[in-house]
Formats: sequence, structure tokens, C-alpha cells
Amino acid sequence: MSSNTYNWQSACGRWLEFEVVRAQRDWEPVGGIYMFVKPHDPQAGPYGGPICLFIGKTEDFSQALARHDMWQAAENLGAREIHLITIKHEETRARVMRELIEAQCPILNKSMLRRVA
Repeated sequence: MSSNTYNWQSACGRWLEFEVVRAQRDWEPVGGIYMFVKPHDPQAGPYGGPICLFIGKTEDFSQALARHDMWQAAENLGAREIHLITIKHEETRARVMRELIEAQCPILNKSMLRRVA
């Protein structure tokens, strides 16, 4: 694992390698999953992060991340990084996103975690 990647575990136990980027840049027009992440806090010891605050999926990173409506809320909670993984197929993106939300329980995805009985 290089310094510009981070591995996240999904609910099925698979580890996925995400590219780590800081704040704004020119985004690629490809599809995948993205996370707004609060980076590791060395003063908090080994359990200080990183913490996933929001997970989303898109067909086009350049459109989804240019002005994302959840970035400000995530930034207010300490997000300074965006973690990206390219996944071309919509069905795979949807499945992987559900598995990541289940495993990571991001606070800004709480409405997606509620299940109707």
C-alpha cells in the first residue's frame, strides 16, 4: 500500500484499495465509489482514524465531486480527504457501496442505514 492509497474493508470481508486525494482537483469522467474521510489523528493513538463520514457512488466523478452537497457537512466533521475507487459497472458499484456502508457506518449516510420492517 503506497502513501496515496488506503484499504477499506466491506461487509463481506473484502479489502478494497482506494486512491486518496486531498480536497479539490480535476476529476476524471469515470464511474466509481467515493468517500469523504477524516484523516488519521496521530494524537488520538492507533484508533484515531481515518474515519469514513460519507460514501457515495457516481457514473462520473467529474460531475459528482465538482460541487457535492455533502462535502460541507463532511468538512465540518473533519473531512480533509476524498477516497476514490473506479468501478465501471453500475450493479457492482451499487453492491460494493451497500457493503461499504454496512461495514463503515458513515454518519452522513445514516438515512441509508435505516431499514423498513
